[in-house]
Amino acid sequence: MSSARRPLPARGGVRTNRLSPSGFGLGVAGIDLSRRDEALESWLLEAFHHSGGLLSISGQDGLSPERLCEFVSRFGRLEKNEKYNPGFLLPDYPEILRIGNLKEGDAYRSLFVRADADPLLWHSDDSFRDPQPMGSCLYCVATPPEGGDTYFAGGIDAYRDYEADDRDRLATLVAVHSYDYLNEFLRLSNPHRPPLSAALKAKHPPVRRPLVARHPVSGERGFYLPRCHIESIEGMSRESSDELLDRLLDHTTSPAFRYRHRWRVGDLVFWDNRSALHAPSPFDDARYPRLMYRLTMEGEQIANSP
Repeated sequence: MSSARRPLPARGGVRTNRLSPSGFGLGVAGIDLSRRDEALESWLLEAFHHSGGLLSISGQDGLSPERLCEFVSRFGRLEKNEKYNPGFLLPDYPEILRIGNLKEGDAYRSLFVRADADPLLWHSDDSFRDPQPMGSCLYCVATPPEGGDTYFAGGIDAYRDYEADDRDRLATLVAVHSYDYLNEFLRLSNPHRPPLSAALKAKHPPVRRPLVARHPVSGERGFYLPRCHIESIEGMSRESSDELLDRLLDHTTSPAFRYRHRWRVGDLVFWDNRSALHAPSPFDDARYPRLMYRLTMEGEQIANSP
C-alpha cells in the first residue's frame, strides 16, 4: 500500500498509535487537556491534519464544559447549534449539542437518532450546506457496554491508494449534494419523517462539489464521498453515477482505510468533514444510556469545483 505521509514530529510524554492499516487516524494518550498548554494544543492541531482528519484523545473524563469549548475552539470557530431544539443543548453552553437517549420523563433531552447496522450510513456532516462545517467532535459522557460504536474512513488515503490511471479522471468530476435527496433517502426507512418544506428547499438548494477534493490546509487530494448526500454526478446517467459512487464508497470504507471506535468515558474524537467519513452504529437504547457532547467547527472550505 502506498503512503506519502511524512513523519509527525514526536512530543515527549505523549503516546500515539495509528488507527488504521493505511495510517489514517491518530490515537493520543498520556495527556491532560484540563490544563491549557499552548505548545501541546498546537501539536494536536498539526496531528489532526497530519492524520488525514481523525484524532482520538483518550483519558479526558471530568473535562469541564468551559474547558472543552476553549480547547475545541483551537480547531475552528464553534457553531451555536441554532437549528436544533434548544432543549437538546447543554444549559449555558449553546456550542454543546447533547446526543444520545437522555430523557426527562418521556421527553428527550438530547438528539437521538437510531442507527442502522447494515448498511452503515457513511457521511460527512452537512455537505449540502454551503459553507459546510469544517469538522466536528464527540466527547463521551456515558456509553453502553456494547454497541454504539462509531466508524471512520479516510478519503485522502483511499484516493492515494486508488488505481493511478483513474485518479486524474475522477478528479475532474463534480457531484451534486442535496438535502432533499438525503431527506428522501432517510424517509425510506422512516416513512413518518416529513418531506422537506418549500422553505427548507429554498434555504438549502443543491450544492456542486468535487468528487475529489483538495484539502485547504494540507493541500492533499482525497475522495469526498458522503454517499447519502450525493444525488448524482454531473454528466452521467443516474445508473452510471450510482454504480461509480457505490464502488468508490466500498473502496474508501474498506478495512485498509477504516477505523471502528469503541467508546470509553472521557474519549474526545475529532473528525474533518473535508477528508473523512463517519457512520454511527446501533445500541440497545431501551437498556443502556448513551450520552455524547458534540461540538461543530467552522473553518476553511474546499473549493466547489475541481
